[in-house]
Amino acid sequence: MTTSPPPELRPPLRDLDAAVRGACLFLDRAARTRGAAYVNAEGGDVGMHGSHRSVVRHVAHYLAAAELALAAGVDGPVLDVGSGVGALAAWMADFLGAGLHLTDHDARVREVAATAFPDAAVYADLDDVAVGAFGLVTAMEVIEHLRPVDQPGFLAAVYARVAPGGLLVVSTPDETGYLGGWSGYAPHVGCVDAPALRRLLTDATGQPATVWRLEGDPFALNAVRRIGEPVVNRVWGWVSTHVPELAVRLGGGAAKVAGASRTRADAPVPEIRAVAPDGGEGTGLLGVVRAPGRSGG
Repeated sequence: MTTSPPPELRPPLRDLDAAVRGACLFLDRAARTRGAAYVNAEGGDVGMHGSHRSVVRHVAHYLAAAELALAAGVDGPVLDVGSGVGALAAWMADFLGAGLHLTDHDARVREVAATAFPDAAVYADLDDVAVGAFGLVTAMEVIEHLRPVDQPGFLAAVYARVAPGGLLVVSTPDETGYLGGWSGYAPHVGCVDAPALRRLLTDATGQPATVWRLEGDPFALNAVRRIGEPVVNRVWGWVSTHVPELAVRLGGGAAKVAGASRTRADAPVPEIRAVAPDGGEGTGLLGVVRAPGRSGG
């Protein structure tokens, strides 16, 4: 029986600079499809809200998943759950030479994904996705958007889509270092730390889980980020709730600024490392579970 990857199977995050450049081409394709519309509910369009630092952070998740899939020798199509506009999953599938399937509950981001990446199969509901059909299944920065009571069932349903011998890769931010233990971003209603992520994955899948902590500038908390981000996010949450039309205008303006930063050819890409979850202070968590292989050869 094949079980979870051993601890030494660490994603090297090699050639992150090339990965960011390549992923930006897919982000640009989604941006051209989207146009000026604001469709970034719950962070579903990284290119719409992402500074260069944010884009690097997100690309690192998908690069790590691709590296783990290659190292484990899994094949078959990939499924990204909670994919948003699907740009980074499309880059990952292209990198792996695999077919792409996307699922997201937000109709606006699904429309962008289906138009920008017409070769992808796009679903509104995970129930419509075949069980046991995918060599690699990812759910990147999704579980923190779910209430704790809903997380086990969600992870079990996502894991059910993994083919025998395939991989499930889940990322989530560790927000324990922020002021008050929370980033203040309102959609994050179910944040977990590393031990909780491992327990969730192990209990939901019935398989051992490996958890890595991602370190480097996009995952670092200095004093400004530790204190300032929760304050800014709480203000943004209030504006989004009480003055939504202002939030749309501000969001569109911020996207233009972020896009200009993201598309700078000379923007440096910092080093990012995967370390043991108790061996660093980076805010990125990456959980990995491998499904048992078929018995009987």
